[in-house]
Amino acid sequence: MFYQHFPYDTKWGTMHWGHKVSKDLVHWEDLGIALYPSKAFDRNGCFSGSAIEVDGKLYLYYTGIIYSKLNEENIHVTGENLIACQALLVSEDGKYFSPDAKQVVVPTIQDNTIGDAANTRDPKVWKENDTYYMVLGSQYLEEEHKWGEILIYTSKDGKEWFYQNRITEPSIDSDMWECPDLFFLDHQCALIMSPENIIRDGVNYPSQATISRLDFDPAACDGKIVSQPEFLDYGLDLYAPQTTVDENGNRVMIAWLRMPEPSEDGTWCGVFTYPRIVTNKNQHFYFSIHPKVDQLFQRQLQQFTKEEPVKISVDMTEESEINIGGFRIFMDDHQVCTERKDVFPTSANVFNISSPAGTSFRTPKLKDGMHLDIYIDHQVIEIYANNGEYVLSNVVYHLKEELEVKNVAKMKIYGI
Repeated sequence: MFYQHFPYDTKWGTMHWGHKVSKDLVHWEDLGIALYPSKAFDRNGCFSGSAIEVDGKLYLYYTGIIYSKLNEENIHVTGENLIACQALLVSEDGKYFSPDAKQVVVPTIQDNTIGDAANTRDPKVWKENDTYYMVLGSQYLEEEHKWGEILIYTSKDGKEWFYQNRITEPSIDSDMWECPDLFFLDHQCALIMSPENIIRDGVNYPSQATISRLDFDPAACDGKIVSQPEFLDYGLDLYAPQTTVDENGNRVMIAWLRMPEPSEDGTWCGVFTYPRIVTNKNQHFYFSIHPKVDQLFQRQLQQFTKEEPVKISVDMTEESEINIGGFRIFMDDHQVCTERKDVFPTSANVFNISSPAGTSFRTPKLKDGMHLDIYIDHQVIEIYANNGEYVLSNVVYHLKEELEVKNVAKMKIYGI
């Protein structure tokens, strides 16, 4: 796992890539920093991207960032006038990453009717047949209005890339589409992305992660969004997800959960979700917890504790309510609802700027029943309704050591 990372503080700063490895998606070994700014074209940050194996070597694709004007008081704070390019670093063994091996593979875009010089980033690369594909999040200018888009590039060797086409949809009211990810599930193409400013209610984070159905022809590099974006997670903390394929062929997604302030012990800020398996059933995308994680929770407990990861498996009714140390879960018209106002800060700070972050959330109406699997892992609560029909995850602070339950049909508690 590679992840965008500022290693010197719990605030946003000059982006590096951290690196961890695992054989089971549960136990992780830290391998330190994989990427850090070292070239003129990435001197102010190595932004997000992806990796792919090519002929036994690991190709890391990322966005190199320059600020044409720095914040002179703190060069790690976002500067002005970003200049973005897409870069590649080839590693011989997947563990050592020589900064001398970096090269630009997609130069800074100059034509703002195609893409944006500042806001084009997050290359996701995959191979299909004999062709490599790259999708980039970007924006374009049309009649003085900026619209989000995805740019499509192809390559025969993973190093020389050519622009082919774009995916746009003006009905999606967003001025920038970040972190695109395109893949097929049972012959249905799915598009995961993170549109900026898609929520404008002044209550929740404005930028969110979504999934849509896509008609995509790889040969023609032509794609059309055919369903309105749906949130991947209705807790609205999740952002910038990426997927890969595990050893059993499952499409696995891991995402970042935003945090408005550092952890309770002050040592970290921002955390990943549990890995989730993405499936396509009955024209609906499900996000179920990965079985490697779920199988950890085998030991039945007699009472709740917040000192270790816990799973609560419960059948709800319309009258049910669960209060986990100040975090409320209840049903309303077949929707899962949460309320975290008693265990969440009154103000949020992400990317060194003030941001709204909501405290009340709800899923769409459930169709498969009212079964919830609730995972409480220190400051994160992940709720899987009906094995992933919908997921609602929330970051919390200072949970109390108590569990109150009202009007549930059946409940069990499991520990690791």
